[in-house]
Amino acid sequence: MNIRLSGNYKGIAREKLLGRYSTVIGAILIMQLIFMGISYITDMVVDNTTVPGMIIYMAILVIVGLISAVFTVGELTIYLKLSCDDKISIWDIFAGFTGHPDKAIMLQFNIAIRCLIFWLPFILTAAYMVSAGMISLFAGIDVLIAGDSQIGNGYILMCGLFAAVGAIGSIYVRILYSQIFFMLIDHPEYEAGEILFRSRKLIAGHMWDYLYINISFIPIMLLGILSLGVGLMYVQPYRGVTLAQFYLDLAGGELDRGRNIDIAIDD
Repeated sequence: MNIRLSGNYKGIAREKLLGRYSTVIGAILIMQLIFMGISYITDMVVDNTTVPGMIIYMAILVIVGLISAVFTVGELTIYLKLSCDDKISIWDIFAGFTGHPDKAIMLQFNIAIRCLIFWLPFILTAAYMVSAGMISLFAGIDVLIAGDSQIGNGYILMCGLFAAVGAIGSIYVRILYSQIFFMLIDHPEYEAGEILFRSRKLIAGHMWDYLYINISFIPIMLLGILSLGVGLMYVQPYRGVTLAQFYLDLAGGELDRGRNIDIAIDD
């Protein structure tokens, strides 16, 4: 993707967001407050210093992670509506619950499993190191680094390599299936398997374009972090509408809801 093309997506996103930021930010705040509340209640109720408590805590995290997919559908619905000049409401953040929440959760589960496959070598190696006493979950990896064992040092290198494989593999999976929730919104009649298949076809040949767009937001995201996170409330919708524009351009004439999605892009 040339830089000018990416800039055009961003330019369109800025225009779509003019005068509508308050509604989008309000919707995002509602979503964040819900998850903060769940996290607070979980920390208050579950004792994660015990093995049973840790298992319950991890199970809750998994469930919350799956449910977050439904809120993601709501957030992306707002971005798609903005991109198509539709009216938006802060309550659109719950749109995923009135559509097909089961499909959203199933899609999230599928992506998590695919990412887990890449992380499995790291997890198994780390688990072996813990069971063999090479590393302590509480003392940290510095216990191993301080040792003189050549075998231990070899395991450190293996863990580092497997961690890199896990991270790169996860990024690849998330880019490959980056369009699934947009497609779920516009094609609710598709089954989860068909959405996964069609999203792969849709992004084929454009994975670097998608990666480039996301990388281009890193500087402004860093500024948002430096502003104690306040600036991220501006960046999140900006990035979201930009990616919605990218999706609409990828989809070409495939959307079936009567929208004019042929976005003019100066090349």
